[in-house]
Amino acid sequence: MKKYEVIYNTYRDSILSGILKYGDRIDSIRECVKKRNVSKTTVETAYNKLVMDGFIASQEKVGYVVSMNSEQVLLHHEILDYSSSHKEKSYDYDFRVQSVSFDSFETTIWKRYMKNVLNDKKLMSSYGLSQGEYGLRQALCKYVYQNRNILCFPEQMVIGSNYQSLLYIFCGMLDKDRVVGLSTLVDEQAKQVFLSYGFQIEYLDPNHFISDIQSKHVDVVYINTTCFSVNKQSMDEKMRKELTCLSNILILEDDYNGELVYASKIKTSLFSKNKNVIYFSSFSRLLLPSLRIGYMILNEEYTKKYCASFFGPTASKIEQIAFSQYIVDGYLQKHLRKLVREYKERHLYLKGLLDTYISYPCVLDESHMAYWIECVVDEKKFMRLCELKSIAITYVKDQIGLSFASMNQELMKDGVIRLAEILKEC
Repeated sequence: MKKYEVIYNTYRDSILSGILKYGDRIDSIRECVKKRNVSKTTVETAYNKLVMDGFIASQEKVGYVVSMNSEQVLLHHEILDYSSSHKEKSYDYDFRVQSVSFDSFETTIWKRYMKNVLNDKKLMSSYGLSQGEYGLRQALCKYVYQNRNILCFPEQMVIGSNYQSLLYIFCGMLDKDRVVGLSTLVDEQAKQVFLSYGFQIEYLDPNHFISDIQSKHVDVVYINTTCFSVNKQSMDEKMRKELTCLSNILILEDDYNGELVYASKIKTSLFSKNKNVIYFSSFSRLLLPSLRIGYMILNEEYTKKYCASFFGPTASKIEQIAFSQYIVDGYLQKHLRKLVREYKERHLYLKGLLDTYISYPCVLDESHMAYWIECVVDEKKFMRLCELKSIAITYVKDQIGLSFASMNQELMKDGVIRLAEILKEC
């Protein structure tokens, strides 16, 4: 712990415990320097943080005094207690499908770009552009051309916090008499957007997707092409070709992690093959889920319809500017190559463990960096035993989802062995 943090914590704890009360004077900077044998800069840093956090204030001719009254102290305790009780539980073996590889993301580099933006007062003091910062849109145009063979211009691109917020924006431009086709496997977040707009929805079976589109007279299709089939596989090239050959069908392509391919060959994006496609993608798995940046690419027709003045920005301007420089300097491409190597090694290792210790069939979900084990168990008993063994998994409709994204090989092996023992009991 740094010296200024020790001073900060000492005063904060004294105030919250009631040792120091509202209006009490604390040591001057000079007195604190002498007592604690630290530099003036260290004390000033600690005191400035205490002032910013509302614990102390500077009074003329008096010095620093406690500024937090008893009601504020009580509220502070309530917030701390609530945060503690609602803190997400940590597990020894986290196989949840929501996991990503944190260690591979170079946070030091990202912090540097964020710091550069935060130090620019002119950038910080203005609202972001509704359509997204131009520099980021420009950088993403080059990125999607390199990785998804998509040729587009910054004017066609809209930046948002995630695909759902972008889908809301796009649906606001759609005629309300459209019939929307959704795969029976579509996720609830996407489904909710179309339901909230009141569109007529037809559900399409992935096993006879094209014939369903035609027989149900669908004119808009929303499809996750990277996790299309029941066995979590990407839409094959034959199906992609058939889909793009359909006339008068508007396709909303959710290309979730389409460039992050490590176990199969990269598939052609629909947008690159057909002018009636709107493209959606994000970086929640490629970077970190907490970095909320996604984008959609409009075709020529909807680029003309889109009017930025009708919408407000949904993604952080600070993150967008930092991210644009991150891309321009080549770090996103470098990170992508690193993840491809890492996930290729990890998925093969986990597959070997499953073949050795677990007899149930499993399928690879490449876009979510996970294997799904197909087995029927007593769900309540199974989840209770996993909790007791400190194993976090995803369980959906007789399928156990195991992500290989966030664990090293040693943890993976121990976790799979424990899981195999639990399955024998269930």
